[in-house]
This record gives sequence, C-alpha cells and structure tokens, in this order.
Amino acid sequence: MNCQPKVDSRGTSALWDCARDAEPWEPPTGTSPLDARRRTRLIWGFLVLGLVARTVRFLLRFPLWEDECFLAANFIDRGYLDLLQPLNYHQVAPLGFLWIELSCVKLLGFNEWSLRLYPFLASIASLFLFRRLAMRLLEGTALVLAVALFSVTYSGVRYAAEAKPYGTDQFVALVLLSLAVEWWRRPDQRRWLWGLTACVPLSIVLSYPSVFVAGGISLVMALVMWVQRHQADAPARDRPSYVAFNLVLVASFLGVVWLAARHQADAELGWMQNYWKDNLPSLTSPARFAWWLLVTHTGDLLAIPLGGERGASTLSFVLCLVGLAAMVRARRVTLLAFCLAPAALNIVAALLGRYPYGGHVKFSQYLAPAICLLLGAGGAAWLGMRRGAPAPVRRTLAVGLAFCALIAVATMARDFASPYKSRTDLRYRDFARCFWFNMEFAGEAVCLKTDLGREFAPGTFRDLGWSAMYLCNQRIYSPRHARGEPPRFDRVSEQWPLRCVEFKAEVYRYDQAAFERWLAAMQSRWDLVARDTLPFPCYDQRGRNVLCVDAVEVYKFVPKRAATARR
Repeated sequence: MNCQPKVDSRGTSALWDCARDAEPWEPPTGTSPLDARRRTRLIWGFLVLGLVARTVRFLLRFPLWEDECFLAANFIDRGYLDLLQPLNYHQVAPLGFLWIELSCVKLLGFNEWSLRLYPFLASIASLFLFRRLAMRLLEGTALVLAVALFSVTYSGVRYAAEAKPYGTDQFVALVLLSLAVEWWRRPDQRRWLWGLTACVPLSIVLSYPSVFVAGGISLVMALVMWVQRHQADAPARDRPSYVAFNLVLVASFLGVVWLAARHQADAELGWMQNYWKDNLPSLTSPARFAWWLLVTHTGDLLAIPLGGERGASTLSFVLCLVGLAAMVRARRVTLLAFCLAPAALNIVAALLGRYPYGGHVKFSQYLAPAICLLLGAGGAAWLGMRRGAPAPVRRTLAVGLAFCALIAVATMARDFASPYKSRTDLRYRDFARCFWFNMEFAGEAVCLKTDLGREFAPGTFRDLGWSAMYLCNQRIYSPRHARGEPPRFDRVSEQWPLRCVEFKAEVYRYDQAAFERWLAAMQSRWDLVARDTLPFPCYDQRGRNVLCVDAVEVYKFVPKRAATARR
C-alpha cells in the first residue's frame, strides 16, 4: 500500500490510514542484493544454526550457576501450593513457570536437564515462531537480517539452557504477537482475536512481562480499530471481542497478583527496588531522564546480537534508530506500534518502581523479537542508503551475515572449551560429585540442613549465597538424596560411622551456643571421633578475586563405647 499524505472527506489523515497496511514491508534498498531462493536458504540456514547452538548448550549440561540455584533450591522440598508463598533467596518468578519447573522435577528427577527442559523447548519453539512473525511483517533483506540476528543472539542461546524464566518470557511474547499480527492481517477472521483472548490468562501466569506485551497489543488494536471506524468494511463485530480481550487481560492480571504475585511483592519488592535502582527512572529531572534513556538504550537492553553496558550496544542502538526512521518515513504505523508499545508500558512500570527497564539483558528478553525486527529494518535501510553498484551492497551484506554466523560458531566453540559459567560453579559440582557419592560408601552421610533441619546461622539458606549451590548439587549428586530416601540411623556402627555435614557461610553470624547445644545432644548418644573442615573459596565471574571462603564441616560419630560394650 503506497500511502499518500492526503486527507479524506472525514478528515482522517492518510498517515493514520496506513495503519491498515498489513503487507510485509522492506525498506527501499534499490536493487535487491538477494534473490528469493537465496533469501529462503539463508533464513533456514540461520534457523538451523540457532537450533544447533541452543542444543549444544543444553546437552553440554553446564553446572548450575548461582542464579539458577537461587530459584531451583525452592523446588527441593516444596509442593505446588508452597510455591504460592514467598520464595527463598529473594526470588521472584511467575507461578506458571514455577509449577512447570516443579512438574519437570517430579517427573524427571532433580537435575540440570530437567530444570532446563522447559526453557530449552520454549527457546526452540521461539526460533520458528519468530520466523513466522517476521515473515508476516518484513520481507527481503530486512527479513533475512531479522531472522539471522534473532537466531544467533548470545542471550537467546544462553537463556535456552538456564533454569530461569527469561527465555520463556520471549516465547510467551512471541505467541501473543503472532496471534495479534494474524488478527491485524485478517480482521474479518475473529478466531484470531478470540484465540488471543484465550491465551492471555495463561500468558500472564507464565510470564510477568507478558502483561506489557498484551497491554501493548491492546493499544495497537485500539489504533487499528480507530482508523477503521469510518470504513464501510470495518468489522464492527470486533468491538465486543476487543472489550472481552481487555476484560480478560485485567482480570487475569489481578488474579495472578492476588494469587501469588502479591506475596512475592510483599516480601521482595523493597529488596528488588534496591537491586533495580539504576533501572527505575524518575521524571523529576528531564535532562537526567533523557540521559538515562540514552545510557539504557546503548547498554544491556539492546545487547543483540552482542553488546553490554557502558555503551557497548551503541551500534545496535543506532541501527534501531535507523529502522524506526525508516518505518516513520514509510508510515508503517502499526508495525511501529507493535515494536514500541510494550517497551513504553515497561517504562511506565519502571517509573512506578514495579519492573525494571533495561539493566541486564535478561529483563529485555520479551522485547528481543521487536528489537530484532527494528534491527532488521535498520540494517536494510542502511544498505539502501549506500550509493553505487549492487556489488558493494552485496559484499557489505555478506560481511554482516558472516559476522552473525561467526557469533553462533564462536558461542559453540566457547561452550565446548569451557562448559561452565564460572569455575566456582564447576568446583561446587565437582565437589558434590566426589564428596556425596564417596561418603555414602564410607558410612551414613547426613546433612544438618536437609536431613536434620538444623541451621545455626539464620539467613544462610534464605538470603543470597552459595548455600543454594550446595543444596542443589547435593540433591543431584547424592544418590540417597536423589532417591528421596531418609537416612538410616539404625545402620550406624563403628564400621559404618555417622557423618554429619554442615554448610557454613562466612558472611552470616553463627550461633555458636545453639551449635554447642546440638553437639552436646549428639554426644549424649554418640561419640565424636573426628571433625574435618573443608574450606571452599568462592571467586568472582572472572575467577580472579576471592569473594568469600565458605566451608563444609564434617562431624564423624560412632555409637557410645560403653553402650556397645554392654550389648
């Protein structure tokens, strides 16, 4: 649809009339550098590359790292209803995600693969959903670039194999956007809008930021229906279903808040706001707000396909601006709204202190589809700005696509060479593999926390710390704990001693008096014959600086000798 800047008899600007143009779009690039067959091959080639990169990461079975353990530790001894209550380790996650994770653990056991299965499957589905969505909105070079960037982005590969909800946020956003775009393209088929309405409750349960996507879709739908209000073929029957969509959206949001989110917010909102403080803007100073927007959009928010803080995502930011400018020039009003409306609602939530905008790239995974659409359009528009013969344009495009492929290859090479996030994660897993397995062949190994319910440093198993990693690896690599069996105290003898294992975190105040009382109670029944301390230094992500030195204490008991002699 070629929109002209005219005004119809009712005063509706053709700029707004362009909101009805639902045909795939490509910024003008002159002679297309890619024919249709080559475009198809490139799209499928990058999809396969993204699929392989995600599968490699998943199958390499990285050790659980601390952020995963903070959440996963809540699945060790909780049931479904227990997950309605505030989580340990200052965790906040949607109830649907928690219940799916717990179901995987109950069905497949507590291990790295079961914990990461749902995010992995959601990420694979996201690849193909994004291809379909992008083909509905873009074509030509812009389509190829968008799919390539989405497939190889490092954060997309990473969160495909992490037991956290960020990758599933992306999947849920794509489901909602795909249904909304189908309705936009075929407004006469009400099934798309009713299908979207039916998906909203499940989406809100599965993903907190999906409320921004659903709210943004509501704004886009209102725009399209407002544009069509004077059209003779305007489907007035959409209005009841649109009202139903918004009622379901509001009811679902309030229901999730009442059922689970309010408990998490009551317990963690203050802590989270302090954690998010750099990503919660204020309007008290317009200049400071503008600077915050610039810093945020050149930082981790736009780390696609690569990037980071301190301006490392500046190139992505510039290409997004080029893409936005191209959409404005082409009057692609609805496409622009699909890309920007969820982010705008997220900024409002950040201003209210309820959800961060920017910061770590994990918070913007639900925006990744819109960002990739903007980057694809921006890249194609930038190629169109170049003057001269088609050959230099093709070479530039080839270099860009080769760079995208190199990102995926380098990611897989790095994963093969170092299949862990940090060496501390690797050491904790190696310790658990050796210690718990061997202990169960040398006596009755009992954990003070998980088997006896003893804790002498309040906060150790509630606040952030490496105790979560200790608990998770114990559950995975202790054969008895993995089977869910209680300890057998009746087997304890001099030949089969009782070994009580205690995790001690350096940063928490230890109640020595309570420990002495427990030890005295134990010694009334058993003889303490040995006590070993295994120090455990924890390093930063780069493995250079020691953050703390935790420890595992092992107390070896045998039956009282006097009691043994009488028997």
